[in-house]
Amino acid sequence: MSKKIAVIGAGNGGTAIAGDLTLAGHECRIFEFEEWAENVHAINAQGGIKVTGVAHTGFAHVALATTDLRAAVDGAELIMVATQALTHKRVAEALAPLVTAGQVIILWPGSGGTLEMRRIFDKKRVKADVLLAEAATLPYCCRRLEGPGTVNIHRIDGPHNYIAALPATRTPEVMQALQGVYDTVVPARSILEPALYNPNIIVHPAGTLFNMGRIEFSRGEFWMYKEGITPSVKKIINAMDRERQAIMKKLGYPPKTYAQVFADLFNVSVEEFAQASSKGPFSMQDRYITEDVPMGVTLTAALGRKLGVPTPTYDAIIHIASVVNETDYYKIGRNLKNLGLDTWSARQLQRYVMTGKRP
Repeated sequence: MSKKIAVIGAGNGGTAIAGDLTLAGHECRIFEFEEWAENVHAINAQGGIKVTGVAHTGFAHVALATTDLRAAVDGAELIMVATQALTHKRVAEALAPLVTAGQVIILWPGSGGTLEMRRIFDKKRVKADVLLAEAATLPYCCRRLEGPGTVNIHRIDGPHNYIAALPATRTPEVMQALQGVYDTVVPARSILEPALYNPNIIVHPAGTLFNMGRIEFSRGEFWMYKEGITPSVKKIINAMDRERQAIMKKLGYPPKTYAQVFADLFNVSVEEFAQASSKGPFSMQDRYITEDVPMGVTLTAALGRKLGVPTPTYDAIIHIASVVNETDYYKIGRNLKNLGLDTWSARQLQRYVMTGKRP
């Protein structure tokens, strides 16, 4: 059954979503903010998106490519957000006056972004009954190898991409909304599972920070997954993984290892994934640091503090990244104070993500 879908963000992920789902028979509109307008200008100039790789391939004649958010989301059943987590706050503020009852908004991925969006929707007194959800990762591994207006999808993610609604009691509605769209998603216990199980939160900061000399010296000739995940870097990844598992246990969720999560999300081992990975990152200002540390790493550390679970490796990652980029990533990041949740007890927070009920 064809669905009307709005895609927010015309970078790698958004272009892949709009291109693949258009070729699958859905009506897709793709939106981009004005400062990245060249992303949609390229689509309009050629009349659609060139899709290559392993998903639906060909030329996707999207219904609309625009910088007008109202035009993109008007009448959409699904609103798929494929921006960096850093942009979630801006997206929520822009969507607040436009959303209508029955719309389902999904963050691909979320890293706790549903908590941010709900805070803003409540602040702006959004009355429409819209459903917020987030997934652990994008539906695809993809790159715009030929520039804007094109996308190469080299892997369809899954078979088990965790997804949940905020509150979790409404996750079945999300699963229903995605029928006929994606069959690689599975329901999570709450948004905290996909938020913490985004593998980028662990591998990106560790692989980048502990190869910073090589990255800066190589001037673009660096493949993190192929050469940067050495035995010593793996020890750091494993330490972060153990701390995350401890948080999951404290939440009452059966913990999964990094390797298990990776296989669930990508259906390959970390080593197999590395062979098809892209070059990069190229600097300490890459999103591997500037997005994943203030968003995912900070949220994980903040939850650890609330739950009484030590996270010394996450704390060290935040500190080192903050020193290198001269930015207090914990202070500006997705911590519980900035989400408006810092005064709640751990039990109250867990009740909120499950039921939506505030203290």
